[in-house]
Amino acid sequence: MPIRTMRHALDMDFVRRRRLASPLGLLLFAVGMMATGAVAVDYLDAGEELQRVKAQQARLLRQVQHDDASRGRESAPTVVRDDVQAAERVVSQLNLPWNALLRELENLADPAVALLSIEGQGQARTLRMTGEAKTMADVAAYVSRLRGSSQIDAATLSGHEKRQAGAVEVIRFSLDVDWGDRS
Repeated sequence: MPIRTMRHALDMDFVRRRRLASPLGLLLFAVGMMATGAVAVDYLDAGEELQRVKAQQARLLRQVQHDDASRGRESAPTVVRDDVQAAERVVSQLNLPWNALLRELENLADPAVALLSIEGQGQARTLRMTGEAKTMADVAAYVSRLRGSSQIDAATLSGHEKRQAGAVEVIRFSLDVDWGDRS
């Protein structure tokens, strides 16, 4: 293989001075330094604000603990008594004979009557029932069956209206039912 020789000399000057920065470079450097300064000031302000908030939080926490301690001596029995009364109300609601009442309503079900909702008031032992039937005679027959039940004290038709359900006209009705535990 033939050896190649360089025709041009390699021009390396390690001593030559570099060109000074351009005016645009100096401007960008100055803008960057101002932005850095602004961020540093914001950071210091945020740190001071954090310290103020922590001090305020500690002061408020001490105040709340002091207030709770002074109020706790007076109101703890009241709070416990209120909780006990609420628990007793829930237990009394759960101890009502709901299963017997719902079983009775299922036994009295009529294919001509569709029950849409049943809302119960346990302590008052009342129900608000909403349903639909094709005719008023079907509603009257259902109310009569409810009145004949051993679980139900009274059943009253509280309202009714004719409605169009698609191509079929239906009667939407509301019943107020009083029930008791006579089983």
